[in-house]
Amino acid sequence: MGVIDDFKQEKNRMAIIVATEKMIMDKYNITIDKLELKGIIDQIILSICNDAILIKSVVKLIELNTIALTKIKDYIEYNIINKKIVNNDDKDELTAEEIIDNISKYNTDELLSKVIELEEKRKTVNTLASAEKKANIEPVNVSSVPPISLAIKETPKYSLVNNVNVENLETIAYIIEKMESIMNNKKNINYKTLIINSYNRDWTIYNNRNNLSLSVNIDLTKNIIEPKKLLMPKYVKNITPYINMTINDGKKTQKFQFILSNTACRDAGGDYTNYNGNWDTWSIMNGELETINNIIQLNNKEWVISFTDFLNNELDLGSDCINIVRITKTFDDNQYNILTEKTDIMLFNGHQLNLINKYDNILLKTGDDNDIILKVIEINNNNITVLYDKNDKKNESALATLDNTDITDITDITEAYLLNYKAQYSIILSYHSRIFK
Repeated sequence: MGVIDDFKQEKNRMAIIVATEKMIMDKYNITIDKLELKGIIDQIILSICNDAILIKSVVKLIELNTIALTKIKDYIEYNIINKKIVNNDDKDELTAEEIIDNISKYNTDELLSKVIELEEKRKTVNTLASAEKKANIEPVNVSSVPPISLAIKETPKYSLVNNVNVENLETIAYIIEKMESIMNNKKNINYKTLIINSYNRDWTIYNNRNNLSLSVNIDLTKNIIEPKKLLMPKYVKNITPYINMTINDGKKTQKFQFILSNTACRDAGGDYTNYNGNWDTWSIMNGELETINNIIQLNNKEWVISFTDFLNNELDLGSDCINIVRITKTFDDNQYNILTEKTDIMLFNGHQLNLINKYDNILLKTGDDNDIILKVIEINNNNITVLYDKNDKKNESALATLDNTDITDITDITEAYLLNYKAQYSIILSYHSRIFK
């Protein structure tokens, strides 16, 4: 017998009725006619069974019961507790079927998200069930038992899953109420931020800025991760109206879509060059909604992240590791000319040197993997005039660690590559524990 058949069984309906009666009495101190309540529950069970997306996502009976209880609570609050009649004489009340249908359509994703949170609560529920079963056998001091245990009866009814019985379903309803209260007060959720930057890859080996390979240092079984924003170089908005971001963990792939969220200012010529900021903020679509589609549901920590445009073609984010032909001194102190390779014009354009402004930094990496920071004075085609500060401690230590002890100046470096800071991008994710604290 499948989980849907178990869910529709009369003994499970009775369990839901008992939990519902306890919930509405404790929370609202009201009673509902048993026939009316049974009709509400029957309709909600039917609506859940007809929700193909929901049924496909939920595979355990306790999860379906949890969703049913939450939908019942929503229905009671909407139609009984906080009932509002607009233009009493002119407007008819919504039927029960209409209200339940609205709740189903509006809350499916939200309820599934709550079910994910309940996974970590399951151990707690089973622990409570075992303790309550033991309490039926051993004598206890009633004054020392929490109020929720007073509802325990001597003979357990209708086993639902593992050690969870009818009375434990009431405990689950109690947990749901507490979790809903926390979810409605977002400041109680301990969100943390994870930033992935394209600069942090080994860009001398993986030149292409697209297709990031990384390992996530977060326990995916204990945390929920949500992509929030992309910080993309400002030229990207001229390529695509929205961005598709795909994450692949080797077994499963998820796609997220982002849309430009800041507003650029055009100058008199209709160009974006006067826009304040070198990076645009792209926000995840429907980010204001709590939907399970915006949650990363991967099991492996090894990720490959790639981007495509609105035509689902690979987004051209260019490449790093700019090849240096030669470095020469100028007549000015501490200034140098760096001639970069330009044999492949498409590759050269992908370096996006046009994003660099006067006095911006550019990174020079030697063949010995030492980083030297240079300040750009001017860019003329593939010739970059830079200022090299020999007194900078980082630069001084970089040259000191070079294997070739004859090197005293950057003109002596035989192998080196450039990275354009302005062409890098960042991925901002937020995560929090599956158990709210």
